[in-house]
Amino acid sequence: MVKVCSPYEVDTKLLSLIHLPVKESRDYYSLADIVANGHSLDGRIINVLAAVRSSWMARETVIFASDVRINFNKFQNCMAATVISKTIITVNPDTPEANILLNFIRENKETSIADEIDSYLKESVNLNTIVNVYTVEQLKGKALENEGKVDPFYGILYAYISTLNIDDETTKVVRNRCSSCGYIVNDASNTCTICSKDSSRSRSFCLSFDVLVDLTDHTGTLRSCSLSGSVAEETLGCTINEFLTMTSEQKTKLKWQLLLERSKIYLKLILSHRARGGLKVTILSCKLADPIEASRDLAGQGHT
Repeated sequence: MVKVCSPYEVDTKLLSLIHLPVKESRDYYSLADIVANGHSLDGRIINVLAAVRSSWMARETVIFASDVRINFNKFQNCMAATVISKTIITVNPDTPEANILLNFIRENKETSIADEIDSYLKESVNLNTIVNVYTVEQLKGKALENEGKVDPFYGILYAYISTLNIDDETTKVVRNRCSSCGYIVNDASNTCTICSKDSSRSRSFCLSFDVLVDLTDHTGTLRSCSLSGSVAEETLGCTINEFLTMTSEQKTKLKWQLLLERSKIYLKLILSHRARGGLKVTILSCKLADPIEASRDLAGQGHT
């Protein structure tokens, strides 16, 4: 028998359950994940963790939406989420991930979205805590061991950037993003299709690197690794504005400078059957490797 009760009739111990998601708290897509995956998510049913940007209690509310359908909206030219019969929305969920996001949006109400994202990523992942060194083969093996798990894992890889299409005119490596919501701006109309309905405040755009690279060592290759934001600027050794003023010859020269050097690369890896090779790989840092340090670390694994 099911009985509908008012809050006054319910045991206070049960009220805390209102803020517990019905799905694993780490099993979700961020808005950036949805934008990055794009059409590959069309028709999928997923979980989403996001902050409320406008309407309701803007920048004061986080929601965990379980089992929402994601589709590409041709009219608005963007991905859109739809509530279905089994969707359950938890408001301000009591989880570590949601609390971090809530604190983040409260503290960064007026700052640029690009600066917010870069700052958040850097603060949430302390590179000093990543100490395990892997080869590509070992990373792929670890991924198989972690099959079925939703937690990301981290590692250091000494490798070469084997694919870096920054001088290919057909490959877009710099994207315009809305400073309010972070979504990619429509190139044709030069407007944000997400924010265009809200005319209460002016909109500004910011440029951001969005590059996919392949990483190769003596054991194999990790394909389509994400190199973006300030990490991309640090890796390429130039700002976006400097990059945009380069000639094709200068971009090609820059590419080959990076392709020919072994780098020490910090990685975040998440199992995803939607990603190429079953692994979504994000580069957290990529700098030229110290030969002595690289030899020592790889020798400890039986490789030089």
